[in-house]
Amino acid sequence: MAARGGARAKGTDGNDFSHREKVASHYQISSVNKRRLKVSIFFHLLLFVFVLLKLSTEILNYFQISLKNLHNITLPKPALWEWLWLSSILFTIPAYLALRKNYVTPLKIYIGGTFVSGICPLISAIIYHSGDLKVFFMAEKADKVEKFYGIPIVLILSVFVAVTFLVHSLSLMFANNLVDAWTPKKGKKKM
Repeated sequence: MAARGGARAKGTDGNDFSHREKVASHYQISSVNKRRLKVSIFFHLLLFVFVLLKLSTEILNYFQISLKNLHNITLPKPALWEWLWLSSILFTIPAYLALRKNYVTPLKIYIGGTFVSGICPLISAIIYHSGDLKVFFMAEKADKVEKFYGIPIVLILSVFVAVTFLVHSLSLMFANNLVDAWTPKKGKKKM
């Protein structure tokens, strides 16, 4: 050890770290991807709240609850893909349970559920709104396009679908990286 203000001891130039143990790569991958998956699940929750707010008038009408302020807002009828996409939030629960204890099975449930109830409804949304998007791009006059506070609804939905597709794709990638990191490697045993 070097003393304060004194000369450095010989052989301690900082190059003596090569014998130390290093953190295994799967632990590093696990740590980074856990954090990234938590962030993507948080964005999924924000998108869920956005869709829930959009569908709130329909939900309140179903339960015959009347709010005077909501009658001034006109939103398009909810499509089936929006109702199906709402169920994708249920699969974040197994993901959080898996992240706490590095459980592979709940994370695989999250991957399958997010694909079926998250990605598939988004693909159907792209198909469902493709005609409206074509009308939006081909319209010479702005009055042909349905708007919400001056912004074309199809543009809002297209941005939502693109962002949501990105969030789901990234979360599936992070979850798949975690499954690979947490799954024991099978190979030849050294004797």
